[in-house]
Amino acid sequence: MAYRRAGNPLAFGGRVPAVVGGLIVATVLVSLVAAVGDQMNYRVRALLLLQPAAVWEGEVWRLVTWVLVEENPLNLLFGGLVLYWFGRDLVEAWGDRKFLATWFGVPAAAAVLTCLLALAWPRLAASWSSGFWVALDVLVICWGLVHPFRQILLYFALPVSGKALVAITVGGTVLFALFSSITAFVPHLLAEGLAWLHASGKGPGSWLRRLRLPRRRGRGRFEVIHADRDPDRRWLNRSAVPR
Repeated sequence: MAYRRAGNPLAFGGRVPAVVGGLIVATVLVSLVAAVGDQMNYRVRALLLLQPAAVWEGEVWRLVTWVLVEENPLNLLFGGLVLYWFGRDLVEAWGDRKFLATWFGVPAAAAVLTCLLALAWPRLAASWSSGFWVALDVLVICWGLVHPFRQILLYFALPVSGKALVAITVGGTVLFALFSSITAFVPHLLAEGLAWLHASGKGPGSWLRRLRLPRRRGRGRFEVIHADRDPDRRWLNRSAVPR
């Protein structure tokens, strides 16, 4: 691949696309700045996380910045590995632009829906959410739908297909929500649903394509000529007029 030949330092010696390495570095740096800022009594993290009530007060940047913040160092470590593993395949399948649009766009859309739900759900309006693992859930679901039959070793032991990985991811999110706090996992569930629509081609983009007028087709069509009908193999195809 091209990124393996590139000398960009964000490619980690050619191991990953630069866009994936850049997201890993950006998330680590922003999370570290937020953690140190909290220790120095600066409200860095509080200004970046998703809080629907704050968004409705005009702090709309939270719809995007929340995916760059992780509050737990272990989650940051393992999340970086997930981004490293799955990001490569999706960049190869989609390209840099679509990958970045998915990484930021799907969680941002989920954040908007969360804020709309918060208008009728006061507890959700006051909640705080970090979006790093939300974006990673989006990544895993998209990977599973793009590669439904490819197998990975879950927890380095259990072989599962991409299709099964999607079900495990959604099921695990529902289980955590039921055992802890449903409001805390509303953005996760919304993002996973949007990721499924996006990767399966059933999202708003497909709706717009259906509204386009069909292209005019020519009057002619091609008809296959089999060997028994053309023993001399003089023709590769034959134009025929519809009846």
